Amino acid sequence: MNLRHVAWDAARAAAHRVGSALLTPAEHVELAPGALGRTLALDVQAHAAIPAHDTSAMDGWVVAGDPPWRLAEPLRAGDPPPRPLTAGLARPVASGAPTPSGEVGVLRSEHGAVADGVLYRGPDARADEPRVREHIRPAGEESASGEILIAAGAVLTPPRLALAAVAGHDLLPVRERPVVDLAFLGDEVVTRGIPEPGSVRDAYGVQLPGLLASLGADVGSVERVPDLLDRTVDALRAGDGRLLICTGGTARGASDHLRAALEAARAELEVDGIAMRPGHPTMLARLGPERAVLCLPGNPMAAMVAFIVLGVPLLDGMLGRPAAPPHEIELGADLAGARVTRFVAYRREPGGAVPTQRQGSGMLRGLAEAEGLLIVPTGGARRGERVAALPLPW
Repeated sequence: MNLRHVAWDAARAAAHRVGSALLTPAEHVELAPGALGRTLALDVQAHAAIPAHDTSAMDGWVVAGDPPWRLAEPLRAGDPPPRPLTAGLARPVASGAPTPSGEVGVLRSEHGAVADGVLYRGPDARADEPRVREHIRPAGEESASGEILIAAGAVLTPPRLALAAVAGHDLLPVRERPVVDLAFLGDEVVTRGIPEPGSVRDAYGVQLPGLLASLGADVGSVERVPDLLDRTVDALRAGDGRLLICTGGTARGASDHLRAALEAARAELEVDGIAMRPGHPTMLARLGPERAVLCLPGNPMAAMVAFIVLGVPLLDGMLGRPAAPPHEIELGADLAGARVTRFVAYRREPGGAVPTQRQGSGMLRGLAEAEGLLIVPTGGARRGERVAALPLPW
């Protein structure tokens, strides 16, 4: 399917579809340190009820019947579930310790008073404290055995790892990190120092590796490619990654050989230009059944907008994650429309979202100060209206 000059959302959907066709295999990793930030390949279920038995939610005494209560031996966290408690007895209990079944409750430590081995309600306690089952977490309150706790496609955060551990897991099935090869095109690009007139400093080698890592991918081969057709064709075929990202060469100038190289390499274009600015000359192609090529424009702002629109959902698909939908945000300024959809970097102010300064296609300052990208329809939008926006992946 060759989508030419398509709407941004159609291009985004195509990128996720291409990525899903390149889904990485699953592997099992230890919860720590290997699972943090990885993407689940299968649902995580509870191996047992959480909690596995009734437990106290407070420090205090578990009591049965009416006061006063005679004190019995204490209950501690880690003890096996105790036998039922006889009316008129109280057992000191620690938060998290198992409690007896039946008609018992927990009197909080600050609401009780002990004298001569007998427990009484203190002056701060209610007249009916504790009610039956008060301050007791019932077995299975958080989860029943076999319940799905974390769905496949979720990124494993610290709380999710803790939840998996509580549910009895030592290993988790995660997607292998896709390998992404990089090809930086252009004779004018220099990697160190202040560029001479006619040259530009590399803006991609310093940001793409870290950005890809944060999205769950690893960098494979990295090549710097001169403006020669044969070298560009070689770059398309180099590396073993499931994805190749090229920067530059997407226009139709005399030194832009990427289109001809894609044709020579028998690549199948999936997206050939997007009806958006910046980033309209972006391309996405399939190079055989197990490799995709994302071709980003040479201008740094345009390339990053294109990466957010296409690259993020492409990697989401490869890792089995759903593409995150846009969110909405209220505008704090009027935004002019254009013939195509505009993506505008914004920051939040008390009156709403406003564009950052200096965000031309070849600039970086506006994006460096931004919190997200506003999606401005062709008719523009007015202050106070709510418009769609995409988050930044960093």
